[in-house]
Amino acid sequence: MELADVAAAATYRLRSEVLGWTVPATRIDGGGARHLALVDGDEVVAAVSHVRWPCPDEPEVAARYFWAMAVGAAYQRRGCGRRLLAAVADLARTCGEQVMWADARESAVDFYVRCGARVAGEPYVDDGTGLTVRHVVFMLGRPGLDDVLVGG
Repeated sequence: MELADVAAAATYRLRSEVLGWTVPATRIDGGGARHLALVDGDEVVAAVSHVRWPCPDEPEVAARYFWAMAVGAAYQRRGCGRRLLAAVADLARTCGEQVMWADARESAVDFYVRCGARVAGEPYVDDGTGLTVRHVVFMLGRPGLDDVLVGG
């Protein structure tokens, strides 16, 4: 599988299947937002969007926000999510960012914690999705984080 930057529209089918989107949703599209995907042949099988955006739980630190991570059913539990997180973390570090964070749906929080995130704040209902979410925060300078992201 190839890791590639793609247009947001290339991720809509996958996100509809995995996240239940009925219409294309963009959190922050434009102004530097990027969409990273794992591509198998011509098919986007995993995707995440990301942009430099302040973290409300670490407001003094340069941060990268990521959202709408989706991995196709046939590719789950094969390291695709960790591979996307590691790629976003690498980019964040290259851009001088020390934090990576997301609004994670409750069903995904444990995955992010296993990947090295901490949960911040109380659960709340996301206005855009209607889902109950929590902030998950990765401190990118934490020793051993790269091993967790790529190794499991």
